[in-house]
Amino acid sequence: MLSCTDAQIWGLRSINSVMMHISVGKSKRVDIRDITIVAPDESPNTDGIHVQQSQFVSIRNSIIGTGDDCVSLSEGAEDITIRNVKCGPGHGISIGSLGKKGSQATAANIHVSNCTLTKTTNGGGSGFASNISFVDITMNDVRYPIIIDQYYCPHSECDAQASAVEVRDVKYIGVTGSSTREVAIALNCSQSVPCSGIVMDRVNLWNSNEGEEVRSHCISADGYAMNQVTPAVSCLTQRNLAS
Repeated sequence: MLSCTDAQIWGLRSINSVMMHISVGKSKRVDIRDITIVAPDESPNTDGIHVQQSQFVSIRNSIIGTGDDCVSLSEGAEDITIRNVKCGPGHGISIGSLGKKGSQATAANIHVSNCTLTKTTNGGGSGFASNISFVDITMNDVRYPIIIDQYYCPHSECDAQASAVEVRDVKYIGVTGSSTREVAIALNCSQSVPCSGIVMDRVNLWNSNEGEEVRSHCISADGYAMNQVTPAVSCLTQRNLAS
């Protein structure tokens, strides 16, 4: 879908696409709902829904399982709502990335809520983005349930340390579930351009492997934690406020 306004995709079923199943570019006011997307979990570049250079896109009430991102939002994706989506297998819901040859790709005003991610690589992740929220998210056997990675680089030409741009105002509220790895929360931010405004409230993650613990990993991130946050995140200031 390219250069569309007031477009709707309802009730579509897409199976085993060789590349992205649905791509939205240079569009405004797009409503995607009640769709099913299926691809093998080892099929590369089979993103369920990819959005770039588009505004006011709604994705809801859908089931997506692929070999790549369930939903990927990159350069110029703004004012995006994702609600009631079941994701998995796949890489999760990915927001922001570094473009080829160091070009900066940003995403802003993204709100993800009431979603379930099962056996995905990532849960809620952001690369280069601002004003993002993940609310009431369930993780089932996810490799990296919460991850912010300013050093993510899909292209060999990237110089992540030199190219990192600001990540700010990212909220995780009511995120619960299981991690398949010890590090359940990873905030991998640039020392030159730290992450700021990170908020975690009522986050409860545990290890899928009985008897094993989870922990967080935090570099150059600033913000605060409210109420219960498990595992604790050392770089976030604790605020004991009511929800």
